[in-house]
Amino acid sequence: MVNRTLSERVRALIGESIPVGGSSADTMFSDEEIEDFLEEAGQETNAAAYHGWMEKAANYANLVNVNEGNAAREMSDLHRQAIRMADRYVGYVTTPSRGRARMGKIVRGT
Repeated sequence: MVNRTLSERVRALIGESIPVGGSSADTMFSDEEIEDFLEEAGQETNAAAYHGWMEKAANYANLVNVNEGNAAREMSDLHRQAIRMADRYVGYVTTPSRGRARMGKIVRGT
């Protein structure tokens, strides 16, 4: 059984694991940023992954597609994929209206 820290688990969920022999400088997010995702998510790894994917999407938002001769790079696909991954984790995030029942009186006209 692998015993990973919460930060390592979040890094795995957002595809930002630190390479063997490397450091957080070899990834998109610093250790402090990963800890910030966890703090914002109340130490819940799936909710922290949502925040990580949303930040990745923000980083990718300004990338453009490149065509040079026979080579093409569809950089906008990165943004689209990051949004899709965030959508997988959105159910774990607490929002003002999520998880609360709204009750009211039904009044019928006479």
